Amino acid sequence: MLHSGPADRFEHDIVSFMRSWEPYGGPPADEVLPEFGMTRDQLVQRYRRILADAAVRRERERRQPWLRLDRTALREGGRQSPRAASAR
Repeated sequence: MLHSGPADRFEHDIVSFMRSWEPYGGPPADEVLPEFGMTRDQLVQRYRRILADAAVRRERERRQPWLRLDRTALREGGRQSPRAASAR
């Protein structure tokens, strides 16, 4: 996903799973428990929180674009952002 997507692999799996079931009205409960170890309601709640957190990150990055650079650098193996490098 893009930089403002889920924070970790588990969250990415939840988002992918929920989006794949979206055209069918969401996943059935008997698919959720073995896949994620939680009830369907818990999964829906977690999915909504993931989306809300991603929206907050996108808004923060829109207002402070240098935050995006710092997180991108971490994902690329620890290289510093141009802003962090110029601060030295």
